[in-house]
Amino acid sequence: MRRLPALPLLACLLLAACDRAPAPASGGAGAAVPAADPAQAVLAASQRFAALRSFHAELEVLGAPQPVRSAMDFVAPDRFRVETPAGPQTIIGDTMFLRAEGGVRQVPTPPGLLEQWRNPLPADALPADLQAEDLGSQTLDGVETRHYRLRGAQPSERLEYWVDAKGLPRQIVRSGNSNGRSFQLRLRYSRFNDPALRVDLP
Repeated sequence: MRRLPALPLLACLLLAACDRAPAPASGGAGAAVPAADPAQAVLAASQRFAALRSFHAELEVLGAPQPVRSAMDFVAPDRFRVETPAGPQTIIGDTMFLRAEGGVRQVPTPPGLLEQWRNPLPADALPADLQAEDLGSQTLDGVETRHYRLRGAQPSERLEYWVDAKGLPRQIVRSGNSNGRSFQLRLRYSRFNDPALRVDLP
């Protein structure tokens, strides 16, 4: 199997810059999720998720000097708003708008770096590429999901999906090593295609 994608840019920023953490939670309801071919189920969930027009995410990173928590909103085609202990940060296209010292500074970001937030698997991934296994049904925040695990090229690399009855990922957990340090990154998703979500220029 190919190596799992690198730690996303915003998670790296959080690991480097944040040392405190507010922590919201999400909930919902759902029906039982039937078993399916693990690799096909994960790929289909990733494709459905990448096609969403908007979503809300709760991020937790373990492996920093202190646990890091943040929240993020996405609105298609290319708008992200991240709530961090340092304040809200906005990314539109290839520009990050950093709020600091009472002002807003524009910082260029390479195109495509944030696409992992919409699909953590390679765009050209095939079922044969994935060492996927079905870990059974699991209730997550009151929502019935199916739990899948993918293994990476290294023993410490692991990517886990919790997929709901609509075939969308409710939670993704990535475990591995970055710069010689173990980490676990957890994303919980909600507010799929919510028209009330907006990401405006700061």
